[in-house]
Amino acid sequence: MNSIETKTAKLYEDIHPHIEIDKTINDYLTTLGIKKDYFDCKKILDCGFGGTAWAVELFCQSNAAEVHGIDLNPNWKISVAERLKNHPVQPKLITGNVLELPYQNNYFDYVHSHGVMHHTTDWKKGIEEMVRVCKPGGTIYLMLYGKFAPVGKFIHFSYRNLGKIIPYSWSKAFVTATGIFQNHEVSLLDAMYAPIEVHLSQKEITEHLQALSMEDILFFESAKWKQKKFFSSDLMFGSNIQNVVLAKKGNN
Repeated sequence: MNSIETKTAKLYEDIHPHIEIDKTINDYLTTLGIKKDYFDCKKILDCGFGGTAWAVELFCQSNAAEVHGIDLNPNWKISVAERLKNHPVQPKLITGNVLELPYQNNYFDYVHSHGVMHHTTDWKKGIEEMVRVCKPGGTIYLMLYGKFAPVGKFIHFSYRNLGKIIPYSWSKAFVTATGIFQNHEVSLLDAMYAPIEVHLSQKEITEHLQALSMEDILFFESAKWKQKKFFSSDLMFGSNIQNVVLAKKGNN
């Protein structure tokens, strides 16, 4: 891993233990309006499965044909495989870079990436790789940070600049001791210290997907942020706090 990848892996190693898996899975299914059987008989890839691998766990709970996952952090491959060893579908997890997926073209029915590509050096290439390994007629899922409303932009700008001044160890000690902003949904460490963080409009995402010949591009309102009306109001971060997208790969 290069220095940015190492910092990113270490940061989320500190954040991901505070993800509520069952709630996150429920929010995901509610947002997309689907049930677990949606994934039955599908070959699935999760790009950047993370420390809790909640999406991998969801896919393994279904009757999926295959479940694969790739992530930068080698520790997570071991811990996640151990945690999910009794699931009916066993995931095939590897350590690697989502910008260089080591899978053959046109293989997966469902290619998933939640909150990952906006932390890479090239979000467009990441999506291109997802499309490459997706079968014609298959689907890709993306969650990418959206463009914040003015107040949210100012708050975000302030946090990012504080992260350049306050040592990471100090903030980590504060969050650990107090529990304030420890949850991944409003993580102080994420807001201040993510090495790369890109925010995208629906137009930017749509144009790139269309350039890749993706069809039936659908944006969904996040069930999680819909419940947090104060944070997603125009007085704070706005309704486009997250871009949740499904797109289908054309058969041509």
